[in-house]
Amino acid sequence: MNQERIEFCYHYTLGPEWQQQIVSGIGATLKDNKILTMPENIADGGSIFLEVTPGLSVLLLDMTFKVPVAITRVPTDHNYYMVYFDIGDEITTHIIGNTIHKAGYHAKLGMGFMDCSMKGIIMPPVGQRSYSLRLFIEKGHMKALAATTRDLETNNLLFDESKNTLFFYSHIDSRSKILLSQLKENDFSSPSFELKLKSTALYLLAYLVERASRFEPIINKLSPQDIERIFLTSEYLLANLQSEFPGLLKMADLAEMSVSKYKGLFKKILKDSPNQFFLNEKLLLAQQLLQSGNFNNVQEVAYELNYSSPNYFAKVYKNAFDVLPGEILIKQNSSL
Repeated sequence: MNQERIEFCYHYTLGPEWQQQIVSGIGATLKDNKILTMPENIADGGSIFLEVTPGLSVLLLDMTFKVPVAITRVPTDHNYYMVYFDIGDEITTHIIGNTIHKAGYHAKLGMGFMDCSMKGIIMPPVGQRSYSLRLFIEKGHMKALAATTRDLETNNLLFDESKNTLFFYSHIDSRSKILLSQLKENDFSSPSFELKLKSTALYLLAYLVERASRFEPIINKLSPQDIERIFLTSEYLLANLQSEFPGLLKMADLAEMSVSKYKGLFKKILKDSPNQFFLNEKLLLAQQLLQSGNFNNVQEVAYELNYSSPNYFAKVYKNAFDVLPGEILIKQNSSL
């Protein structure tokens, strides 16, 4: 028999007071205004919230849900940006507007940056460890940090909320993933954990600023409908990686946009052109297939991904990963 999904609404703040909503709403317990423990009938584990420096707070969630839940973040305080990193054991479902977006260790995209004015719904998996970290960055603080990497005029335009929306999704970069994986091995009730968490938050913020400095500054005000349609097309691309790129005209039609608008908004949100995004994800899938042990040779993998020439596939793969696909291939039945 399917269990009824528990629904809960809350909003974040830069200080710890938001946690009282969880305490009064579902009966969680709160220790020292930092460590929140979930009710045993809902989940094992909990979260820890720390104010790291003025303008920066961090929330780490480590829990395994026993029942289905839908947690809705209601935008009320408009003074911060939220960055999330998700490396859970299974995929967590995020809903932005009406569009479902998957995130997690086995998912395509595990990192998001968004204005707190965006509403979001999270539906974590039941029976699998959910592990994610959120940075809350005061908007003025983020603007000051970004000003160290761009000219003043561009920086002012980027943070002008009447002209631009700061919002994007991406993969977790390798340095951040290493930090998060190391943190995941520690129990946050240990005496030294708070120091480790604060240090991790500062490094993650530094990596974010450095990474964002390489992004092309695309100034554009996004609507929830725009975001929803771009996600719709990105999910379409991810679902069709074993085919050829469907073409910009088809993708723009799917988004109900002009080609020029679609290209600009896709790159703003996903940080790649649609074609490059598709190629990157196709090659990441190729990497998984090569190491799956389900194929006898590189040619089979190439054909599985709709490459008519295995030699061309090998060339493209080497350009992306600096290694030939045959060097990482795990052959079918090789372990027998």
